Amino acid sequence: MPGALHTTGHSMTNEIEFELSAEQYELMGYPGLKQGESLTVTLDAGVLLPDPSAESWFAVRKEPWPQLLKRVAPAQYVFSGQIKAAEIDRDSGGEAAVMLVDCGLPLRLVCIGADDGRLPYGTWETRYLTGFGRLQGIVEDDYATGIGQTIDVIIWSFKRLILTPGDPVIGEWHETDRLPPTPYSYDRLVISARAHRTIMHRLPIR
Repeated sequence: MPGALHTTGHSMTNEIEFELSAEQYELMGYPGLKQGESLTVTLDAGVLLPDPSAESWFAVRKEPWPQLLKRVAPAQYVFSGQIKAAEIDRDSGGEAAVMLVDCGLPLRLVCIGADDGRLPYGTWETRYLTGFGRLQGIVEDDYATGIGQTIDVIIWSFKRLILTPGDPVIGEWHETDRLPPTPYSYDRLVISARAHRTIMHRLPIR
């Protein structure tokens, strides 16, 4: 299983896990995927709260944290790195920010304010962020923001948590080297992959 992630030189051969949602697979058109194929994804850590008791959380500071992207459970990571881009929204009754954080691989995430609606001081570019959350792989991106970078990965395996009602193996994880071209409305799917180069592409502003 992957441990801490580090980059060296101009290549990257590190393992990464991310969830591919049923909605994403539908947007892709159920192409069918298999081991060894290449996929271009945005790694998205979802919505984080400035509260370490929350399921997904973040903290910021001026002093550097080392780059870290460490798996702790299927597609769940503790991470840290420098904020490379930020888009702050103050028009929704409380502050929220879409962030791009360099954790060795680029993570996009959304930070929302505390109980008073305000983001912690220092939630902006050049500061450092650490957090905990579940990674989603976004292939078909309909997010209305210019924040984000994609990476190219080589698929290694698929881990599928069977949650389909009535399935005789419900509640069990099954690992395979291919994903059939069919929907999985209830099941959860985690892709294990290897990032194979550091060339990253900025997402277009939508």
